[in-house]
Amino acid sequence: MGDLRKYLEQYFIVSDKDWSYINSKLSLVNCVKNEILTLPDVVEVKVYFVLEGIIRLYYEGESRDVTINFGFPNSFISSYSSFLTSKPSEFKLEASIKAQLLALKKEDLERIYLNTTCGNALGRLFSEQQFLYHSQRETDFMTLSPTERYLDLFENQPLLIKEIPLKYLASYVGVTPQALSRIRAKIS
Repeated sequence: MGDLRKYLEQYFIVSDKDWSYINSKLSLVNCVKNEILTLPDVVEVKVYFVLEGIIRLYYEGESRDVTINFGFPNSFISSYSSFLTSKPSEFKLEASIKAQLLALKKEDLERIYLNTTCGNALGRLFSEQQFLYHSQRETDFMTLSPTERYLDLFENQPLLIKEIPLKYLASYVGVTPQALSRIRAKIS
């Protein structure tokens, strides 16, 4: 759980007292490959900090899944719009490989806001990271080719990208698995 504290302290000061309180609200979650954390039509009540593994957020379509986000180590992930609005999620959250996470319930996050000096900074950090991620992803889809989007993911997560099935990578990049195979062959 110290990984989260180190991560947070890159952005703001976390006193021992605040950390003790925050830590008391966290629960360790060990996931097996393909374990579902959030289902569509169910309200998301947790945010997760990824310690190990890969978590995939995706929309389950009739003809194919569309991968929205991957949660890699040292990042937060959630079906965040559902978490904020308390409306049912449109997405699934699933462990792509064996994973270890820290989970924080919405009600506990609210308590952290009230009972710690750094609580609001924690909430703001998560919100800002979600906004920036989705804003960058939108920009990438408007300005980068599928090859460039794949290379960016490969550059940022070279070891873990090998763990993600081709069909999920293709969906994330916005191409078919066949097109991604051609992209990979071309850059090899």
